[in-house]
Amino acid sequence: MKKYEFFEHTADIGVRVWAHNEEEFFVNCADALFKLMVNKKEEGKYREEEINLEAESLEELLVNWLNELISIFFVCSFLPVEYKVKLEEKPLRLYAQLKGGEFNPYQRKINTEIKAATYHNLKIEKDDKGILKGEVIFDV
Repeated sequence: MKKYEFFEHTADIGVRVWAHNEEEFFVNCADALFKLMVNKKEEGKYREEEINLEAESLEELLVNWLNELISIFFVCSFLPVEYKVKLEEKPLRLYAQLKGGEFNPYQRKINTEIKAATYHNLKIEKDDKGILKGEVIFDV
């Protein structure tokens, strides 16, 4: 099973994502995001960051997760290469440990500048085999 594929959307970019569970789905969405933005392999000294989020729905949590990753990338120059994601219910929370390195825009190129993950046409659903699939549109 492939993890994700990209599709064109009017003035934006979309990604279809597949996963066996919700944690894997969030990791695959993050991988797709950074695949769009940069040539991902980061070398050198790694550091860790943590993200803790709470939301009313899985869709809201996904958009918050992706937008938090975009923010950390641009504000902290942090490029994650590994993700450990844990989700809890009632209230719906995400705990993530990120491992990555510093992204220097003067030494490396940003392929596509992603402004934000959006709610436009956002979908997360399970198919009849229990596979999670979804679509996210990124504002570029």
